[in-house]
Amino acid sequence: MKEIEVPKEENKTLDGMQKVMYTKDSQGDFITENYGSNIEEFATKTAVDEYELLKEEALLDISKGISSPICFFMYENRMDLPTLASMVGMFAFRVKRHLKMKHFKKLNEKLLQKYADTFNISIDELRNFKYGK
Repeated sequence: MKEIEVPKEENKTLDGMQKVMYTKDSQGDFITENYGSNIEEFATKTAVDEYELLKEEALLDISKGISSPICFFMYENRMDLPTLASMVGMFAFRVKRHLKMKHFKKLNEKLLQKYADTFNISIDELRNFKYGK
């Protein structure tokens, strides 16, 4: 059986740690091998940069009164809408409404607590959001 070549490149986003990949050896048995990939590093950096850009756009929209602080914290915690909806146990269309300031202002304590718990912050930090604390 032909062995699969596993990339052994350095991945700086893992801070010196390595990932494990399952492969087959020449006898066809599964073994684990450490691997790293420059392509994976590039993809990770690109995703992180995208979330930083979305976070900055959210700050601008918050300052204009368009978006709610939930939008900022969603990107700060590297979540997208479906992930956040799953974390707070609500439908995505409902969470999407809460990303708008006009709907955010009407949220009750129970809903605010769900978001605060998800972002590991207090309700006060969410309600009285000030960037650059």
